Amino acid sequence: MPSHLPVEETILEPEIDTTEMEKIGQYESWKYTVTPPEIKIIKTVRPKYKDADGRIHIAELNEAFPKTNFDAAFVAYMIVQKFLDHLPIYRQMKIFARHGLSFSRSTLNSGVMRGAAKLKLLYELLKTRALQSNYLQADESSIPVLTKDKPGSTLKGCMLVKLAPKENVVVFDYIKTKEKVNILSALDQFSGHLQVDGNVSYETKGRQVDVTLMHCLIHSRRKFIEAQDYDEQKASYVLEQISEIYKIERQCKKEGLNPDQIRQRRQDLAVPFFDQIKAWLEKNHQPNLPSNPLQKAINYMLKRWNGLVKYTTDGNLLPDNNLIENQIRPLALGRKNFMFCGSHNGANMAAILYSFLGTCKLNDIDSFQWLIYVFNHIDDYDINKLHQLLPLQQNKHRFQ
Repeated sequence: MPSHLPVEETILEPEIDTTEMEKIGQYESWKYTVTPPEIKIIKTVRPKYKDADGRIHIAELNEAFPKTNFDAAFVAYMIVQKFLDHLPIYRQMKIFARHGLSFSRSTLNSGVMRGAAKLKLLYELLKTRALQSNYLQADESSIPVLTKDKPGSTLKGCMLVKLAPKENVVVFDYIKTKEKVNILSALDQFSGHLQVDGNVSYETKGRQVDVTLMHCLIHSRRKFIEAQDYDEQKASYVLEQISEIYKIERQCKKEGLNPDQIRQRRQDLAVPFFDQIKAWLEKNHQPNLPSNPLQKAINYMLKRWNGLVKYTTDGNLLPDNNLIENQIRPLALGRKNFMFCGSHNGANMAAILYSFLGTCKLNDIDSFQWLIYVFNHIDDYDINKLHQLLPLQQNKHRFQ
């Protein structure tokens, strides 16, 4: 049974007098139980005094969210429920109602928005930390947004997600639309290895002298999976070679190799597989024939070849964007549940919260406890020490 859970022990004695008996052993069994969330009211009383000189004395009230009825834990709970567990505010209202609490949707939404607003400065630090990395993965995901520009319908907004694997940092950046100018603006300060999918907007960034564009091996693999219905034999050949490449990656992880050892293993074992794949692609490439799923897969992979094999030159690089796609999944699930963001400001606030919840997950930090700690302490931190609140491994002890 998990060692971190509290245990309530019950001892059941036989229904007879055992005082003269010898205990020779015992049987033990365990069951999980659940206590519904305990909601309580914290009443703070501050006595008011007048000294001999007529001066009034009263204790200072230090609250995370003044002029509201919510404390740090209540706001953190709502945020985790909505952005991690995909429970829209209107569903949370029903849950609270079962506990005899009647909250309006605007009141609960206001609490979530105030929580996100409290993290704005910390979010800018997180963005800087990601862009300062020399290895970044990037991907986009759409998010519907209600705006005055399109009354009665939603704007197809866009979250640009940036993940720095070495730093364990992920940043969601609301860029309004997926236009190239917005993507490039969000990556303006980055230099180093940039790993992306097949979106051609990144190619402009990749032409910078200080940027090396990488591509995702899994995206190429998917093209050949789609091509199996057209030509199973040929598509399966490439899929088998890619499978062997991933066996090498799994073995490196199992052995706990350091980056130099991983690079050497890839050079010795993975590169020969890539050489075989490229020779096969060039042999089967038929650009003069009508397009078909197999030719599309071949074209896709050949066009991005240099970016696909770049990871074999550095043990710190990854063969694919699986890390970032795992981070986008909560956004996709949430999109199905709460449908849209109510405004551009709401989308920006969602970006802030998804960024911190995702970074907490990457660093194995309890996001609920992290939010409570930050809400209660961020106002006391000097601006130059604010980085100590980022949910990173080196700060983990603060939030436990």
